[in-house]
Amino acid sequence: MLATSNKLNLLDIVALKTPLFEHNLLAGQVGTIVEVLAPEVYEVEFSDEDGQTYATQALPAHQLLKLYYKPLKTMSNTINQFGKGDNVAGDKIQNDFQKATIGIVAQNQAQATVNNLNQTSGASVAEIMQIISTMRQTVAQFPPDIRDDMIIDIDDVEVEIQKPEQERNLPKLKKRLLALLTAATVVAAPIAGMTDFTNNVLEIANKVGIELKLPSGK
Repeated sequence: MLATSNKLNLLDIVALKTPLFEHNLLAGQVGTIVEVLAPEVYEVEFSDEDGQTYATQALPAHQLLKLYYKPLKTMSNTINQFGKGDNVAGDKIQNDFQKATIGIVAQNQAQATVNNLNQTSGASVAEIMQIISTMRQTVAQFPPDIRDDMIIDIDDVEVEIQKPEQERNLPKLKKRLLALLTAATVVAAPIAGMTDFTNNVLEIANKVGIELKLPSGK
């Protein structure tokens, strides 16, 4: 029996072993590892055939299957025994499997893309920029030791929002929004409009299709 390495690395192509219905992701959904968050925990970016990201999710290694697009050198003998030396049967098995996999993945991606479009349709850049403007007014009331960092985060969010949707860096955008959400929920000083601020961060995340939740205990 052929042994293969299951170690996952940055930029590996992976597929979901089990569905995550709460994130509109089905078993077989194909994504790319864009960041190693912790040992055996990876941030996976899911994109459609046009390269447009429709989901980004932190996932443990046991939920992921590494995909291989080239035969391993050590597979040649195994294939030959099916093809009697000419690889005919082995190639047919491999091609049939690839066609079936591509069909399933395409169907899953199409469904997830439709769901994502339904969530984000109608979210114009102008609407989000208005929300950002309101957030800046609230940030001006924060203590100086965290206010400057929050302004930088808001600036980065604004830069990404102004890009064409297909060119946005969703992992970066998610980090900036999460940083703003965390800062808003841990500050001790009473600030007017704090609830609206956290709601605005969550609204921006929702409009661009990012899953974001309040920190635990808030």
